[in-house]
Amino acid sequence: MPQIDNGLTQSKLSLEDLDLICVATGPGSFTGIRIGLATAKGLCMGGQIPLFAVSTLELLAYNFKGYQLPILPFIDAKMQEVYAALYDGKMNEIIPPQNAEPEEFLSKVKDKVLIVGDGSKVFEQQISESGIEYELALPHQHIPLASTMISMALDLPEIPKYDFETISSLHPNYLRKSQAELVKEEKEKNNLSL
Repeated sequence: MPQIDNGLTQSKLSLEDLDLICVATGPGSFTGIRIGLATAKGLCMGGQIPLFAVSTLELLAYNFKGYQLPILPFIDAKMQEVYAALYDGKMNEIIPPQNAEPEEFLSKVKDKVLIVGDGSKVFEQQISESGIEYELALPHQHIPLASTMISMALDLPEIPKYDFETISSLHPNYLRKSQAELVKEEKEKNNLSL
């Protein structure tokens, strides 16, 4: 919140001056996504500002909109898994967003692709051994950027209207259960079997 306040102050703006707030809904860090989304929702509801929510995978791919190859955002999901999807150059989904083992997702890729995201470095060996044809994005392109969200918002046909119901019902897009949820389910399952 202090950074948001500082940014507004430096820009000589207030919340009332904002036409839209953009936020990435995940996948990504469970805590980071939850805090970012809660903050954006709170600001939007408090100021009756429209909210534009985007997938982190689409956000990474969007830097390459118009590219001649399909775009494969590949994010390290930890636990030897990735968050991944495949988009064409017009940002149409070819393979929907999912959480998978790198080899499992790569086995679905049939054509040459451009790979972007930190998973390209973490799972470099699996990508190399998969046999797919690919190009890698440059190192500085592997980070989801707020400026890309602004470009996505500017590409919208019109700014969304403020809608309390839509904003309040928006949830993080984790693509998998958190470790805490998995542990809780395991405990409940063990208690039922006793």
